[in-house]
Amino acid sequence: MSTTGNAIPTASKLSDLFSLKGKVVVITGASGPRGMGIEAARGCAEMGANIAITYASRAEGAEKNVAELQKEYGIKAKAYKLNVADYNDCEKLVKDVINDFGQIDGFIANAGATANSGVIDGSKEEWDRVINTDLNGTAYCAKAVGPHFKERGRGSFVITSSMSGHIANYPQEQTSYNVAKAGCIHMARSLANEWRGFARVNSISPGYIDTGLSDFVDQKTQDLWKSMIPLGRNGDAKELKGAYVYLVSDASSYTTGADIVIDGGYTCR
Repeated sequence: MSTTGNAIPTASKLSDLFSLKGKVVVITGASGPRGMGIEAARGCAEMGANIAITYASRAEGAEKNVAELQKEYGIKAKAYKLNVADYNDCEKLVKDVINDFGQIDGFIANAGATANSGVIDGSKEEWDRVINTDLNGTAYCAKAVGPHFKERGRGSFVITSSMSGHIANYPQEQTSYNVAKAGCIHMARSLANEWRGFARVNSISPGYIDTGLSDFVDQKTQDLWKSMIPLGRNGDAKELKGAYVYLVSDASSYTTGADIVIDGGYTCR
């Protein structure tokens, strides 16, 4: 069962509202073995969605994930190479997915890049890399899929932001990343208003999630992070997939312009 535009869902049972059977969900940045992208894909596939995932360079990882999704959940899945910082690439992705799957019902803009320096210590190129990937890349994905949502009169666009869009992390310097993620949160709110007649737009702001990307950080710094988290630990990526499923499903039919913070309590201090 599907919701058109702003309509109240016809389904009443929670199992039907959360169901994604017959729907197609795109997840960018889902080539890792234990990242937020693949967990979002697993969650949506478990609820019956057919899945299109993208990768920037790890084709082998993406294909492995596709094989796992198809075998584990019995759904159709396919991987696409995508540079989110290239609008033409984003436009091609949307066209290719529609050609292969027939439609797009949900789009999870998850691809991103982390910062490894502050403004003074980092190069201009470093700043541009993070902003172009995390902020511009998200906008390009929205611009590419938005017309399809408008034509169909329905759709859900979900942005992976970060608690770093709410706070300035310490002790690491990552101003470019913080700025990009703050922009993503406000982009979701702004698009929710812009697309009010045909699609919903929301963001998710995870805290420190154990995806392997922070393994290079020294233990002393990681211990400092954990001391600031009320729950006392990093999150596991699978602890986010329920939120992704909620936002792309009809269970969230009255949720738009929202940002769901999932950070173990970090930002409440």
